[in-house]
Amino acid sequence: MRASSNTPSETSDDRDNRRVFVWGACAAVIVFLGAVAYFYAVDKRGEAPPQPPAAQGQSAPQPAKP
Repeated sequence: MRASSNTPSETSDDRDNRRVFVWGACAAVIVFLGAVAYFYAVDKRGEAPPQPPAAQGQSAPQPAKP
């Protein structure tokens, strides 16, 4: 049996695999942070107090005075 020795190709492959993993992890973190920022911005829009409808009191018919 031959002892396990790293050839230059195997070392390069390991380095490439690590590099791809790091890029993928960074991309996942960026997408996650973008989603959090998006939902935070969307949530901020709903925090203003609701404006009362202006036509609410005027839409009721007034009884006629005799």
